[in-house]
Amino acid sequence: MATAAPIITFKAGTCEFDASSNPPKITPKPTQGYLYLYEGQEDELIHFCWRPRSASLRDPELDLVMVPSDGSFKPYQPTQGSSKKSPTNGRIFTLKFQSSSARHLFWLQSKSQHSQGESGWFSPRDLKLGEIVDQLLQGEQVNVQEELNNLPNDQGGQDDDDDSRNRMEDVRRESQSGTAENLASGDPFIGDPSNEGEGSREGGADGGRA
Repeated sequence: MATAAPIITFKAGTCEFDASSNPPKITPKPTQGYLYLYEGQEDELIHFCWRPRSASLRDPELDLVMVPSDGSFKPYQPTQGSSKKSPTNGRIFTLKFQSSSARHLFWLQSKSQHSQGESGWFSPRDLKLGEIVDQLLQGEQVNVQEELNNLPNDQGGQDDDDDSRNRMEDVRRESQSGTAENLASGDPFIGDPSNEGEGSREGGADGGRA
């Protein structure tokens, strides 16, 4: 079965959440990954997915079919306020559901944009990215390309993993699409990076690029 092109993709990792401790303990997992959303070709619902960067688009570890307005994607913060700082030492978003107590936590794998290096500080760009994902989960019509183009232009951010300054193995069309530059900067983009030669096998899964 062909896999639909992701609506949006960005670098993120998963977390373990221990609610039995006081306060609850969040432990980020070291695996480098992609968080992405796509619209199912049969159910026409948003799929919320995560996969390691070494896995193919067809093989996500997490693939959740989202009923509109059931899920929310928000920064992990203990209170509703104006603070942009996470209570953890990283920028973590929480996927919650109205229909159950299940939750999934994800940490952004790009370097903090804070001038003093505060790793838990959400930049306007981080917050806007989370807002785009949340709007899609609510079933809203979002012009993702336009929203990505209008993301705040934070300066100085690079990925803090080993491939931050190198082109990734599965990206080979950087001269045509600029995908490698987006990945190296931690920028979100439309489509999936593992696109070389995949058009016929994955139904045009290379998609558009921001």
